[in-house]
Amino acid sequence: CKPSCAWTGKASVSKPVGTCDINDNAQTPSDLLKSSCDGGSAYYCSNQGPWAVNDSLSYGFAAAKLSGKQETDWCCGCYKLTFTSTAVSGKQMIVQITNTGGDLGNNHFDIAM
Repeated sequence: CKPSCAWTGKASVSKPVGTCDINDNAQTPSDLLKSSCDGGSAYYCSNQGPWAVNDSLSYGFAAAKLSGKQETDWCCGCYKLTFTSTAVSGKQMIVQITNTGGDLGNNHFDIAM
């Protein structure tokens, strides 16, 4: 599907999140293209996945739903997450929110893979 933050007007930014075609080619402009989930040609791009800087820090993209805030408040925003359990405890990840997490619980990040 097309990332929710790829639509014009979702955030106060100069350019919304980019999209790709079915072959992972960047689309320009992409903000007005219909989502592939609705029969259109706009998809998530494969470069919107996580990558490690070192053993304790990584970057990536996520869907989110934050309590008391609207999508326009968090769309395209960046957040530093600190993991608190399992093998990744103490590690950090900086994510840019590129999609809504409307189906998620409040204060929830769904990391794009």
